[in-house]
Amino acid sequence: MRRFVRAAGCGATLCALVAPGTAHAQSRTHVVLVAGLGGSEEFRESFHAEAASIYTALVEQHHIPSDDVTYLGERVETAPEMISDRSTRANILKELGEISQRVAPDDRVLVILIGHGTEQGGEARFNLPGPDLVPGDFALGLAAFPTQTLALVHTGSASGGFVAPLSGPNRIVIAATRTGRERNATEFGQFFAEALADAEADLDHDESVSLLEAFMYARQEVERYYEEQNELLTEHAVLDDDGDGQGSADAGLDGPDGLLAATFTLGGRSTAANATDDPVLARLYRERAEIEARIDELRVVRGALTEDEYLERVEPLLIELGLKNREIREHGGGA
Repeated sequence: MRRFVRAAGCGATLCALVAPGTAHAQSRTHVVLVAGLGGSEEFRESFHAEAASIYTALVEQHHIPSDDVTYLGERVETAPEMISDRSTRANILKELGEISQRVAPDDRVLVILIGHGTEQGGEARFNLPGPDLVPGDFALGLAAFPTQTLALVHTGSASGGFVAPLSGPNRIVIAATRTGRERNATEFGQFFAEALADAEADLDHDESVSLLEAFMYARQEVERYYEEQNELLTEHAVLDDDGDGQGSADAGLDGPDGLLAATFTLGGRSTAANATDDPVLARLYRERAEIEARIDELRVVRGALTEDEYLERVEPLLIELGLKNREIREHGGGA
């Protein structure tokens, strides 16, 4: 297992603020995990290994109910206990449609694409059995989620072409490449999968991993991999979550990208972990819950706010939550 060294700028501020791991304890996270067309047995096995690792981490480590995690793969028979259907364009859109029928206003939707990507005629494509998936398909499928936080993680080549078309309020788009012209096979997927399973990616040690933490871990490990192989870096991962359509390689809590991704966490302590006989800790836990509730309330109305208005309101709440978690830790509690 590779050792993760924190990047410059990932210091006390990040560790204090990337702490809203329980801010969405009452909401559900719906995951659609897609392994695309392999093209060869080597890639087919590699894509399934990454998807299976993510599936296992989400269910077993981050405690997302298996009913809320759908894995669509190239061949169902590869792992019928995990793969519910083939990874066709029709099945992906069908799954998003079914989720839209049962999703609550403050739930979250996470789509992870693992596979090859291409660019044809200036349009990015994710390669699937049958017709490829293009950003316009996702724009159509995601329109059914007006209030939910949506996250798309595209770990394949040419994935940067998905950022601008899918950027918008309350959306997180992570791509393994900064443009659709970076077409070589990527390493980002294996390290993103590793981030969800490796405690080293949990920078603030709150027993949950945010999408910002996973992005930072994977991006840095990709750079390390190319350096160790003495190869030219051919993929440059980016994250966009401020709705401007411009992905940032250095996303973080200093902005402009990274604030929303920091609040999209996987797993974390259950509310039972807050039970205590210590009256001081009990008070601190109640105060933290109140802050988390205010963050959830703000998320619900985010669509009615401009990006500047949302950031102006959410930043002090994140700071307040980070300070409260620090106070809880100082009294021997769990953040």
